[in-house]
Amino acid sequence: MSTSRRARLAVAGTAAALTVVLSGCGVTGTSFQPGVAAQVDDRTVTTDRVDEIVGSYCDALQDQLGADGSVVPLSYFRGGVAGQLALVLAAEQLADDYGVEPTTDYERAVSGIEAQTTALTDEQREAVVEVESSSAYIGAVQLAVGAQLLTDEGVTDATNDQVGQRGVEAFNEWLADHEISFNPEYGVTIKDGALVAVDTQLSYPVGEAAKAGVADEPDPDYAEGLPESQRCG
Repeated sequence: MSTSRRARLAVAGTAAALTVVLSGCGVTGTSFQPGVAAQVDDRTVTTDRVDEIVGSYCDALQDQLGADGSVVPLSYFRGGVAGQLALVLAAEQLADDYGVEPTTDYERAVSGIEAQTTALTDEQREAVVEVESSSAYIGAVQLAVGAQLLTDEGVTDATNDQVGQRGVEAFNEWLADHEISFNPEYGVTIKDGALVAVDTQLSYPVGEAAKAGVADEPDPDYAEGLPESQRCG
């Protein structure tokens, strides 16, 4: 898998680098408290957890990025990781509501990723598994829920596509009926059951460097000029 493809997978859709002003009471103009990246009903994704995963995931990519000289702003990872963790929390609650476990597709996905990451440290491996298996987990929950719903509705000969579609519908209904919000620092939201990038900036880029920081695709020259703590590669 190419480096650019892995970067897009990690963020599940590029997220813009944002400039936000933090106060002692939270993020200006929002109800978010410091340390909260996303809120899914009464459950939260913390900024510490996002940063921990992003840091280890970036470390896991260092050899690949170094091989072709690629440098990616960490902001392109942070929004996607926050969003995927929030979607996983939603899927966990959907599974709890219906009393199901994810199908074995999820276990196979995790096993496949683990088999390809044996050279990584435990922290790096955990981060890669958590990021790259998140979509598989959501899909496996949707399949389990879809199968149960169709059975309850008297459908006994549903195809895999029908089961999956019914699960997607149930997941989207759950998302619509529950409160999910993101700290604007991450520049993402959920639309039609998917993670998308949004412009939630509290300031406007005026210089060339600032504009490069909010481009839809990583600008390598901009990324190389960032401090090491703000870039991957």
